[in-house]
Amino acid sequence: MSIHFLFLSFFRNGLCIMLFFCISCGSISENDQSSNNVARELRINENSIQIPLDEETSHYSMGLDYFKSERPLLFNFNHLKKCIQVYDMQEKLLSKEMKFEKEGSEGIGSLTGFYVHDLDSIFIFTTPGTMYLTDLEQSYLSPITLEIPDGYVGPVFRAAPFNSNPIIRGDKMLAKVLVPARLLDMEESQLSQQFLSAEFSLDNGKGNFSAHKYPKGYLEEGLKAPYYSMAASPDRVVYSFFADHRLHVAEGVSSETKTVAAKSQYLPEIFPSLSRTAVQLEYMTYLFTSPRYEGLIYDKYREIYYRFCYPSIEISGQEEINQLRGYPKDFSIMILDSELNILGETRFTGKHLVPNNVFVAEEGLYISANHPDNPNLKEDWLEFKLLELVEVGS
Repeated sequence: MSIHFLFLSFFRNGLCIMLFFCISCGSISENDQSSNNVARELRINENSIQIPLDEETSHYSMGLDYFKSERPLLFNFNHLKKCIQVYDMQEKLLSKEMKFEKEGSEGIGSLTGFYVHDLDSIFIFTTPGTMYLTDLEQSYLSPITLEIPDGYVGPVFRAAPFNSNPIIRGDKMLAKVLVPARLLDMEESQLSQQFLSAEFSLDNGKGNFSAHKYPKGYLEEGLKAPYYSMAASPDRVVYSFFADHRLHVAEGVSSETKTVAAKSQYLPEIFPSLSRTAVQLEYMTYLFTSPRYEGLIYDKYREIYYRFCYPSIEISGQEEINQLRGYPKDFSIMILDSELNILGETRFTGKHLVPNNVFVAEEGLYISANHPDNPNLKEDWLEFKLLELVEVGS
C-alpha cells in the first residue's frame, strides 16, 4: 500500500496545507545502467520571466502548464479564484481566465486541476471519477465519467510535488489510481500487490489496471512514505518513488516495470524509516526533512528527464516545517537522458527557488523565484528563472 498527499491551500501571506492520505501500488525487476554521455549541469540564467499579478492571485501556483504555439502560453491554476489563468508569454500579461460554474446545469463541482493536451483538448479535473474536456475558448464542455477499478479511487492528477499528469495516447489515458488506507498500518505484503495506474478509454470511461505494480521490497527495511511521481516519453512510462534510488520503467501499459539505477549523489544509500507510532509532528518532520525524491519531469525539447532530490536537513521547530511544505531549503535536480542514463546533477542550496513551481519550455526548465527568503522577492509578480542545460565546465 502507499500514500499520496494533496496540498490544497496556499495563501500569499501564509501557508495552509491539508493532507489527504490514499494508497497506490507497483512491480519490479533489476537493470543497472551507466552512461558515457557528456556530463551536463543546470545553470541559473539571471534573466528572468516576470509577470504582474492581481490581488487575487498567489505567487505560489497549484499547477503550471506551458503550451508552445504561435504565441506561447502559460496556464496557471489559481486556487483562490478557482479558475485557470492563461498568460501570454510574449507580452508577459494575463490573456484570459477560464472560469467554470460550480453548480447548475453547467456546473462542474470543485475545480482541482487541469492538463493541456492541446488548445482544443484541455482536461479539467474535479470530483474523483469525473473530468471534463474543453478548449481554450470554452466553446464546449464535455463530461467524462471514469469507471474506476474496484477498490481504488481516483484517478489522481497532480502537478507537484509528486506529479502525475495524465498520459494521453490516442483515445486512451493512463493515470495514477489509489487505494484508501492508513499509512502507519501498511505492510510489505499488501503494498507489493497494489497497482500504480490504470488505463481509461476517453470514449466510454472504462478503466483497466496497467501491469505496473508497486516495487517489491519497498517496506522490507522499515516503513517508508510510498508517494511517487510518474512521467512519460513517447515510448515509455517512468515512476520515481519517495524512498527508492531506482527508477521503474515500462515500455507499455501491459509491460511490467523494470528498474534502472539512478541514485542522487546527495542522498544516503539507506533511507530512514518512519515509526509506526509516529504522531503528527514526527510524521511531518519525516516528510519534509528526510532525504527523498519527489518530482520527475520529462523535457520533450531536449529528450531528458529531471529528477528532484532532497537531502536531509536540520530544523529548529514546527514553524520551520510549515514553510518547508511549500518552500524547501535545499534540493538538487538530476539530469537523465532518454535511456535514463545519468548525465549530471546540480544542487541549489540557498538559491531561494521553488521546485514545486516549474515548467518546461523551448529555452529550458523554468523555476519559480517566489521564495519567501528571496531578498529580491516581488510579492505582486510571478518570477521564473531559466535553468539552462550546459556541459559541465563550459
